Amino acid sequence: MKSNSWVLLEFSNMGFLGKLFHSRDLPLLAHFLLLFYKEKPLDSLISHFRMLLVQESPILCKPFLFYHRVSYTAFDHKQKATALQKKNADGPNNPPGAVFTDMQVSDVHFPWEAYTLDESFFWTHNLSIGNHLTVILNHPANLSRVQVITGSIVDGRYALEKGQVELGYEPEGVPQHCTSFALLGHLSEGQMDQEIHLKGMEYHVSCVRLVVKAGQAGGLMIRHIYLWEKNDK
Repeated sequence: MKSNSWVLLEFSNMGFLGKLFHSRDLPLLAHFLLLFYKEKPLDSLISHFRMLLVQESPILCKPFLFYHRVSYTAFDHKQKATALQKKNADGPNNPPGAVFTDMQVSDVHFPWEAYTLDESFFWTHNLSIGNHLTVILNHPANLSRVQVITGSIVDGRYALEKGQVELGYEPEGVPQHCTSFALLGHLSEGQMDQEIHLKGMEYHVSCVRLVVKAGQAGGLMIRHIYLWEKNDK
């Protein structure tokens, strides 16, 4: 990057994780955060600081080096998720895992919000064929059902027009990635709700991947990726 002027290199698209600055800019950044930390979230302030130093667009360095790898119960919506599970004992349970994507990420509505059990969602725009959002489970799980919902709950706008859901197996590497995938189903009107009946397909699932199958201009709202673990008792 020596030939290009940069303020911030991003080795993650998750909030304020994996951000690289020049050491000469750190005193100014620290002062900036101390002045405005009550006004905006930290990740928003970092993006604003980048633009103030005349780097208009983020520079994402791939493959990413940092990921959220936590259970949904670690987020601020813990009580909401617990209440939802109590309300519907047959509801999804979303095993702990990391969520990552090569779709564009804004300063709000991050990828992991598509994998929560509350009403948060992931927002992106201007999709290319092959873009994906992938959940990598901390431990392989036996799944009985997968549900993916995109688009506004009010009028269905911002749904994924053409997409499919795949199950991944045999993870390897650091960070981990699945080495094989099997097609679970295609989205219809931006949604898919699929019970897993094919023998052997439901066992030892390590990844659930939503794949874009056609370019799409404008916004996309990924509201939910819900997983049900198989009860073998």
